[in-house]
Amino acid sequence: MASEDQTDDRMVKLRSGDGEVYEMNANAAKLSKLIAEAIFDNDDDEDDDDANNEVPVVKVKSECLRKVIEFCEHYVKDPLNQITHTMEADSFDEIVTQEFYRDFVTVEQPLLFQLVQAANFMNIQPLLDLACLQVANILMGKSAEDIRSILNIPKMTPEEEEKARREHRWIFEA
Repeated sequence: MASEDQTDDRMVKLRSGDGEVYEMNANAAKLSKLIAEAIFDNDDDEDDDDANNEVPVVKVKSECLRKVIEFCEHYVKDPLNQITHTMEADSFDEIVTQEFYRDFVTVEQPLLFQLVQAANFMNIQPLLDLACLQVANILMGKSAEDIRSILNIPKMTPEEEEKARREHRWIFEA
């Protein structure tokens, strides 16, 4: 296996949850701990069979997997600046200063939520941080009812709400 600071020109095949196969550069693939463990930890220099380099990514559909690959391949060339988790800046654009990454998560909400799930499943921390920051940005300043709608959370029954008010008084104090 190539060391972290060497270029690895191999291609890795990923099979999406809906059966499509995509290729990505091995250096980009290493951003995913899931792929790195599946391919590179079992790497055998004597066996360079392409069939062994296909990783099933069953929880990620094609549209989302294409975006994940786009992110990883761009990240190798131009890494995302570290995201501070303090929300000290006034806006998303002040936190994420690189245009590619701002534009990357400016997508329809269902795809954004799929990116969060894919980044979590594939263990791609920079993508998870970026996508979660965008979700937080969308939710900021919204009412509880709006957040419930955006996140598709069912309304609590009166009994559940009463229990929640008892157990978590601080949430309802405003």
